[in-house]
Amino acid sequence: MALRFSALLLSIGLCLAGRALAQSTEPSSAAKPISPETIALSADFEGQLDRSVNTAYFCKGIANFAAAPTTENPDNQALLLTLDPSKSSSIGRCEPPNARTERAELAEPDDVRLPLGTEIWYGFRFMVPATMKGKFSGQRLVLAQLKQHPDTCPLHDEPFGLSAASEGNPTVSFRLIEDDFGDVIGLQLAVSSDDVRKISVGQLMRHRGPFLDRWHDVLLHVKVVPHGVEPPPADVGFVEGWLDGQPFIKGRYGMVDETGAPDVAEPFGYAGLVGCTYFKYGIYRDSQAEPWTIGFDRFRRGATRQSVASPAP
Repeated sequence: MALRFSALLLSIGLCLAGRALAQSTEPSSAAKPISPETIALSADFEGQLDRSVNTAYFCKGIANFAAAPTTENPDNQALLLTLDPSKSSSIGRCEPPNARTERAELAEPDDVRLPLGTEIWYGFRFMVPATMKGKFSGQRLVLAQLKQHPDTCPLHDEPFGLSAASEGNPTVSFRLIEDDFGDVIGLQLAVSSDDVRKISVGQLMRHRGPFLDRWHDVLLHVKVVPHGVEPPPADVGFVEGWLDGQPFIKGRYGMVDETGAPDVAEPFGYAGLVGCTYFKYGIYRDSQAEPWTIGFDRFRRGATRQSVASPAP
């Protein structure tokens, strides 16, 4: 569905969810089950940033809102997020001015980060404007990423294992890929581990014409249980994802078929980052002079696929 670009520039401040959440007081070597009601999180961007949005990583971002009608809601609005490289990034969790990368991302609030071992579903919609055609530059343009954090989180007061120093690359990421030679564009689902910075789980490519200026649905189903944790956890981690209903791979990465056994040939996760996971969506890229804009809508976090999937057209 083509987007009508009638946007209103808004000034963005820090918006964190203010609800109090109960903490677990029972020590455990694995994540205590989290209720579906606690897992649930959403943002709809109806002319403003929802209270469920954490702007600590917004950095060089500018938020506009524009009409994005759907069959379900003809008056629906969506976020047009622009990364402006000329914008100051002195506020928030941002890179220094001479960094090789830059970001304009939204995230889950810190107080609702989930402990490792929690089975989570994420869903969101995105749109790449046709004006972005051919403007891809550098080696990365990350639309969404799930990261690990070494500290414990409010929803579970005991870490999954023993925290240690480890590089903080995205444990799971969705990356935009563009190929001028083939006139195609698409999305890559990737993971990282202690030994490999990026492992491609799968990628789905489309012709640029039909792909641009249209909304696309992304689903992620994930449970982060890093390999190498001592003592070894009884649970098994996995990753699977879909773009417009098409899976990136058959089955679940990290797991042997559907048997529940771990696949040692498909590692992901950081054994030293054992506290929480946190999800960010927006634009993270190599630094460049050109601004980038991507539309986002209907972010969902939930305990089931049905709770995060977009309604059928």
